[in-house]
Amino acid sequence: MTLGDRSRAETVALFGLGAVLLVWIIGALVDSSVYFQPILFGLGTGAIIAAIALGLVVAYRASGVINFGHGAIATYITYVYVSLTDTGEYPVPPLPNPVAPIEAIFNVEIFDLPTMIDLGDAMGTGMAVIISLATAALLGLIAHYAIFRPLRYAPVLAKVVASVGIMLFLQAAVVLRFGARAKSADPIFPNDPVDFLGVRVNQDRFWLLGTVAVVTLVLWLLFRYTRFGIATRASAENERFTTLLGFNADYQAGVSWVLSTVLAGMMGILVAPVTGVTPNLFTVLLISSLAAALLGKMSSFVVAAAAGMALGILDQQLFRIEFEWEWLPDIGIRRALPFIAVALAMVIRGEALPSRGAVIAARLPAAFAPRITRWRVTGYVLLVAASFVVSVFAPFQFRGAMVNSMIGVVFALSLVVVTGYLGQISLMQMALAGIGAFAVGSFGTAAGMPMLIAMPLALVCGVLFGLVASLPSLRTRGASLAVVTLASGLAIEEIFFKRSGWFGLDRTNKSSDPPEILGIEFGPSSDFFLGDGKIPTGGFGIFVLVITVISCVAVMRLRRSRLGEQMLAVRANERAAAAAGVNVAAIKLTAFGISSLFAALGGVLTAYKLGTYSGALFGIFASLTILAFAYLGGISTVGGAVTAGTLFTEGIGVVITNEWFVDVGPYTAYVAGFFLIATAVYNNEGIDGFQRKQFHHVVNWARAKRGLGPLDELAPTAVEVADV
Repeated sequence: MTLGDRSRAETVALFGLGAVLLVWIIGALVDSSVYFQPILFGLGTGAIIAAIALGLVVAYRASGVINFGHGAIATYITYVYVSLTDTGEYPVPPLPNPVAPIEAIFNVEIFDLPTMIDLGDAMGTGMAVIISLATAALLGLIAHYAIFRPLRYAPVLAKVVASVGIMLFLQAAVVLRFGARAKSADPIFPNDPVDFLGVRVNQDRFWLLGTVAVVTLVLWLLFRYTRFGIATRASAENERFTTLLGFNADYQAGVSWVLSTVLAGMMGILVAPVTGVTPNLFTVLLISSLAAALLGKMSSFVVAAAAGMALGILDQQLFRIEFEWEWLPDIGIRRALPFIAVALAMVIRGEALPSRGAVIAARLPAAFAPRITRWRVTGYVLLVAASFVVSVFAPFQFRGAMVNSMIGVVFALSLVVVTGYLGQISLMQMALAGIGAFAVGSFGTAAGMPMLIAMPLALVCGVLFGLVASLPSLRTRGASLAVVTLASGLAIEEIFFKRSGWFGLDRTNKSSDPPEILGIEFGPSSDFFLGDGKIPTGGFGIFVLVITVISCVAVMRLRRSRLGEQMLAVRANERAAAAAGVNVAAIKLTAFGISSLFAALGGVLTAYKLGTYSGALFGIFASLTILAFAYLGGISTVGGAVTAGTLFTEGIGVVITNEWFVDVGPYTAYVAGFFLIATAVYNNEGIDGFQRKQFHHVVNWARAKRGLGPLDELAPTAVEVADV
């Protein structure tokens, strides 16, 4: 056993011993006579967490991808299985009807795309499982060859975004095909209750636990003793050397992706009779599974499975403590358990993910800083003027859409700073927005403070929460940090937004008074002397427009400042930046603070827009959607943020498309997921970068016609050249 292996074994042993002791002590304090009940009940949840964690480890060991869409794959395959066993129908992937506009104009039906393929009566369990797992294998092949194989040498950001796209795409497909209601499945394992250690529990929990144990053993043997497994491990260490030895990295990654998706589908099918299935069940459990996989350093099947089981048992034990000890303050420890586990993994491991020996690596999207010319300033003025006209004089649905888009621009700017300039992946932006929204309601409405005091205090709260949550960024980055911020967002949502409190609900929701300065009120329902007086009134549109313009100008100036150049230096190479005298820790915390400020600002504007709201608006799925639209628009430029704002749900671009072209309403998330994947694979600069390049080509073509030399405005800066 090497020193590294001994260190890992000691870490695992200490973690396991500590978890067991914690469960034992707490269980004895609660009620020793029923101590085993939460443990046995926790085996069911723990087995699910462990099973998802195993699939995550398989995918990462082969291709270096943390697949945030793994839970969505399990959900989709489970719904396919339920459909086959219930009705014998196989779902066809949703496709928008391309001739729908013509059908709507002439009120005729040209053709109707099928939604299901009827395979006969309700299908037996065996055949349904075979067809469902074959579908899972096909998804694995598509994920590898169409998405992650082209992204093999892409930055971690592109891989994370692509996996988020898979999650959005498949979850939307499930809702489109099966609806949002929960479904149940007939039991596969015997589920008669049995008495074990004085506790009456359904025996299917033991069957599920045994299945996870067998799968763990098989995977351990496969990757440790077979030629395929050894080659896969070698490719992770040094791909160039492994290729020279004659191993095919594509083959290994493809097989591993098939194993991962089949494992996801199989466990989803086995779990469905126990828990039922909803469109987001396995995605919610994904965070706990990520914590288990991180504790196994995304490489150890045994540690990941054991950690998953421990998290399930701890969850049930904490649930019992909350129920038994009524005097104990509800501080949300159980709800924060995934975050605590991830933080523990970071403390124990430091850099939680092993480095991978890739042949080459691509750089992140260029943080383009345009020259301020007369024509560009004229374009900015015209854009602001057009936004003003739409916000005040356009029909009310377009006014509301413009407000939504401008708030979306502010959210996207928060990601431009932290991801585009700093290169750090944050998946907690909407949680920080929720802090701003709930804080402004507490300061402004509950405490009666004027807006000029309540709004800055709310922004300060958002910044403080963001700084605390960003502390792990001092020790890690990339996909590891994405997992930490996702868990942080979930912890904030569960601890604060679903409970009464200063950063939570009043009772069932939160209220915020409209913004007011010097007695002049300019909320969405406030009187305004321009426009037709319908909601939202022009005054609120102008208020949001002013804040959006100021935010865009601030981020533009940040890019050109010394601080912005230092952020790009940290993004390119942290060690080189430190050697050049850059305080990397300070720059990271500063960037996260600025990003949190814009996220909280977006939350404050959302609170003013709605007046009454709940925590459902600021969940982890909303954060993933924000990332999707920001990346699609162009995550490293202000122009990309503006483009992203037009694409946001119920934004001006979506409303114009629905009103003037074709109604994509139910397909919004589905189409967004598809284009997010396509953007990550084929154009990581986003829509703004693509448009900028095309415009640059046209300008240079025109200059060449006049005998002038080409412009080099798109050439990267010296810092960006080093970003490889």
